[in-house]
Amino acid sequence: MLAIYKFLSKILQLILNVFFVIQISLMILVFLTATYWFLNLIDVHVFDFVSPIAEFVSNIVRLFYHRDVEIGGAYIDPSILLFDLIAVVIVFIITKSKYYFHRTMDDINISIKECEQKAEAKFNKSLQKEVENSIRKCNNVAILVQFSAKNMLVDSCWGGDANEGVKEKEEEAFKTFYASIKNISNCKFAKTGDKMLIILNDFENIDNLLNFIYLSINRIRVNMKKKKWLLLSYISADVYDNNTNFKGDVYPLLEKLLTLKIKNEAVCLGNFCMRYELNNEPMFTPFLRGTYTINEECEVWSLVKKV
Repeated sequence: MLAIYKFLSKILQLILNVFFVIQISLMILVFLTATYWFLNLIDVHVFDFVSPIAEFVSNIVRLFYHRDVEIGGAYIDPSILLFDLIAVVIVFIITKSKYYFHRTMDDINISIKECEQKAEAKFNKSLQKEVENSIRKCNNVAILVQFSAKNMLVDSCWGGDANEGVKEKEEEAFKTFYASIKNISNCKFAKTGDKMLIILNDFENIDNLLNFIYLSINRIRVNMKKKKWLLLSYISADVYDNNTNFKGDVYPLLEKLLTLKIKNEAVCLGNFCMRYELNNEPMFTPFLRGTYTINEECEVWSLVKKV
């Protein structure tokens, strides 16, 4: 349909161009022949160079009308004047016709734009679907959790050893944390030094996993607070596909995100947010933390649970 509209638009534009040439030509002929005819009446021969054109026009008109007009006892050939009158009428008709042609072209151009917009929307929808399918291929999630414990009874005023018992409390927090989340389906767990790595093989369950992580850490934090210990958590998350080099790309990124020391919230990059936005009714809201230098300058987001 778009091709038909464009073809009609070109045809109409061609007709308008022809009309324009005819208008200009007729107006020039009217001016020359009318001036020549009038000056000849008063016996002025300034426009005699138009004589060949006037004779040609007169001969054409005389094929259809060959009467002379009597004015003051003298007979005058009205063929040129008749041609000029007809030419003026034709110019007027063309002017009126051009108005309707322009209106028709405007309607066609509107139809062309609508067709182009529909085609563009269809293309964008197809492109968006391809992009979404490409993003959905990243179905694996890696989460790295680190704890930091602090004795609230130790400070510069009361004194005490700030490092005493810290490792034990952090280890205790890890054991309690693992016990509370170990039964989550489709997950694998690994303890790497002072960090716990969680691998999820189905991104659709990310909300369930994150919710369990947040609830478990908050529960541990409350229990430790009763014993005058402060527990801080640092969580980083990344998404990847089966072709990604986990040890070379994913895990180093998770560790670098932890070094930002954003407390008690899971942090991630934009690729994780794009994949997360494809989930239906997400439980968390990505919140832009700022731009940081990881491997290069990139935006870092934190996942805040919806109220």
